[in-house]
Amino acid sequence: MAFDAGMAKAVCAELRERFLGAKVEKVYQPSGDEVLLFCRRRGEGRRLLISASPSGARICETSLTRENPKTPPMFCMQLRKHLAGAVIAGFEMPGFERVVEVAFDGFDEMGFACRKYLEAEIMGKCSNLILLTEENGRRKVTGALKSVDFTTSSKRQVLPGMTYELPPAQGKADPMTETAQGFEAALSLYPAERPAEKFILDTYQGLSPLAAREIAYRAGCLGIPAGELSGAASLWRSFAGFRDRILAGKFRPIMLSRSGTAALEPFEYSFFETEQYGAAAVQTAYPDFAALLDAFYGTKEAIAAMKSKSRDIESVIGTARHKLLKKLPQLEAELAECAQMERYQLWGDLITASIYMLKQKAPFCEVTNYYSEKLETVRIPLDGKLTPSQNAAKYYKKYAKLKTAKDILTKQIEKTREELFYLASVEDAAGRAESEEDLSGIRAELAAAGYGAAGHKAAKTPAAGPAMKVSRFHTSGGRELYVGRNNLQNDYLTTRLAKKSDFWFHVKGGHGSHVVMACGPDEEPSAEDFTEAAETAAYYSEMRNGQKVPVDYTRIKNVKKPSGAVPGKVIYTTNYTAYVEPKKPAEAT
Repeated sequence: MAFDAGMAKAVCAELRERFLGAKVEKVYQPSGDEVLLFCRRRGEGRRLLISASPSGARICETSLTRENPKTPPMFCMQLRKHLAGAVIAGFEMPGFERVVEVAFDGFDEMGFACRKYLEAEIMGKCSNLILLTEENGRRKVTGALKSVDFTTSSKRQVLPGMTYELPPAQGKADPMTETAQGFEAALSLYPAERPAEKFILDTYQGLSPLAAREIAYRAGCLGIPAGELSGAASLWRSFAGFRDRILAGKFRPIMLSRSGTAALEPFEYSFFETEQYGAAAVQTAYPDFAALLDAFYGTKEAIAAMKSKSRDIESVIGTARHKLLKKLPQLEAELAECAQMERYQLWGDLITASIYMLKQKAPFCEVTNYYSEKLETVRIPLDGKLTPSQNAAKYYKKYAKLKTAKDILTKQIEKTREELFYLASVEDAAGRAESEEDLSGIRAELAAAGYGAAGHKAAKTPAAGPAMKVSRFHTSGGRELYVGRNNLQNDYLTTRLAKKSDFWFHVKGGHGSHVVMACGPDEEPSAEDFTEAAETAAYYSEMRNGQKVPVDYTRIKNVKKPSGAVPGKVIYTTNYTAYVEPKKPAEAT
């Protein structure tokens, strides 16, 4: 993530406008590495979030609500003691580093006015939040979100009572004070084989890899070794332009999402428009950095939360799939043995035809194969303890047994493959779940199908049960669209809710939701309605990140559910196929 010193400067500028003079009313610690200050200024309440999470360290205003633990952590209690009622006096950055210092004007235990500080060190896995108080002109550590002792770090300790020191310098230059001569000298000393963007990243502090790549890209030097650069002028101009933009406070909140994906999952954010990704990324501008960071981390947290909540489903599916994948090769191996049954029948026939010639208690016999045009001699092993007729009966019995086994094994293999296909469809639905309600429906479906958490067989859902809730949307032409979010909903939608005249849509050759577009017997929807319905079916499928996704559609009267088929499985005829870009419906009800 790109919360570098440039982003910190941009956010600090925004925070000064909104929080200077604000009074801290409440202090919360929703999680082990996040602190939330509820402040009020001029009658307006605002939330200041400071996170020391290794993957999401940041400081920003937020509008997202978070649940708080019933018992506040010790650091939260300490912050309440020192900061409740204090007024925010400033947001500063010591140099061009990822450290934001929030100053508070308040009172000490004796009632005297004093200034306290909250140091937000935004440094990846080393991120921390430290409370400081001033004593005799020196800032002392009063408390820390993450205490650092000698066992953790030999370079710098953060413990109550110690004098606060900034994180140790990395030996990098401040890009905000660099000159053309200094830049050229540093480039000349840099290893010639390393690329230009690495030179920017290794030489100057506070810049993220995204910023370093962008500087090199705009100079036409991205990926080019430092020793092969024709000169430092182009790279310096790009570097200086980037620096001047920061010094001038020209910031723009930008979210970067991968293009070609229907869901537009964000992968990066920045305080500048990027050029390095070209058409591979979609850039979305936000009105402010608070909205940008809420959108970015809100989306990331929602995805992570859904993955966490669906782990029990993944576990049940994984266990069932493992058993089936172990069972399938065994069944196929047994079926391969059934290929011998024709030989056993032949041996029984040949022994019977030549029984008058065979000796008793012989270990084998050699007889003519009357069923072959070549009339070759066949050597047949015999059981010496049995008579020739008993040997013939033994081979007939083996033939009958394998013939029966072949029919059973063929059905079992087909059923096993169908079950694997069904589990894949459930897994796909779980991966596309957007709410706890969707996951609950999938859990109910697995239980109804016999995949209980404890492995016990659950009762089947009756064919005629209560009405289910399915997702509803509208096309731009006003047509109602119904979308099943799991296989039980798909069955209910297609076999019970939909009318024969409605149109049915499903991604071709893959897992996905059944989509039904309401339509009267004599009505013919517009081409736009068909396209939007097909786009919806493509979006709610395993191909939602594809392009030109094939979607089959036909009238409901042409869709049938085979007897005894797994939930969600249907067959259909007289269909058409549309190739569309997956798109989520804009209007939900």
